[in-house]
Amino acid sequence: MRSLFFYLAMGLLMMLPELVRHWRALPAEQALHQHQLAVMQSEDGTDAVKDDQKGIVKIAGSYSPLTETMVQQAVAKRSEQQSSYISIWNWQGIEAVTASARGLDSQHHFANSYLVGFQPFETEALWVPLYTLAVRKEYQYDHLQYAGLADIWQTSRQAYYQKRGDCEDHAILLADWLINLGVDARVALGTYKGEGHAWVVAIVDNTEYLLEATSKRRQASWQAMPLAALTEGYEVEFQFNRDYFWAKTTSAPTRRYRGDHWIRKSQFIRG
Repeated sequence: MRSLFFYLAMGLLMMLPELVRHWRALPAEQALHQHQLAVMQSEDGTDAVKDDQKGIVKIAGSYSPLTETMVQQAVAKRSEQQSSYISIWNWQGIEAVTASARGLDSQHHFANSYLVGFQPFETEALWVPLYTLAVRKEYQYDHLQYAGLADIWQTSRQAYYQKRGDCEDHAILLADWLINLGVDARVALGTYKGEGHAWVVAIVDNTEYLLEATSKRRQASWQAMPLAALTEGYEVEFQFNRDYFWAKTTSAPTRRYRGDHWIRKSQFIRG
């Protein structure tokens, strides 16, 4: 996500449809070895299950949904390099209704669709997903992993089995796993210290926590996670979970991920 806002700005100009509770913590090492996979795996260790990412986006204020086919037809007109950037879509005069990104199958899919409801193994400890990412997945820029392509997204399932990934891959897996644990977790898109970035906001007991999914610090406590209101350097523009996509209504920076300065732009309907 090195050039998020270059193509974000282009997307905003396209007016055509170019389209927790308290937990019983387990030792992390024990939790990591207790899981049993419910699916077969391929020889290279990646999950052999193909996630169905198809769906439509219902936009607030519009009776016509935006479909994945429309998005893919629009993206097909771009070069391979251009199509590797995240796209922010406008629809019927409504700006920034959703986002799409290119997956490992070389097709663009809606951002929500990358959260496929995947949970690597069961746990009641909310810190285990972040700890697991710290010990299991290596950080690597997409352009180094995918022959110079800027942004290639992994689904939450793929992100668990793929050894390497960048910020959005980490964030997608972490958010999806936390949602399975009953947490209101969202992937946040924006910048960190001026560079395009993705991270996770988790709302627990009406408190917002900012989780840096790419962090390799191994903190075995939810209380060690930073409060979103106290974090510096993060400038959020959009949020999404499995179902909804939010956009900020003001250009002013914020450390709050709920409130009147956010609008829910669309709903993703899977299938």
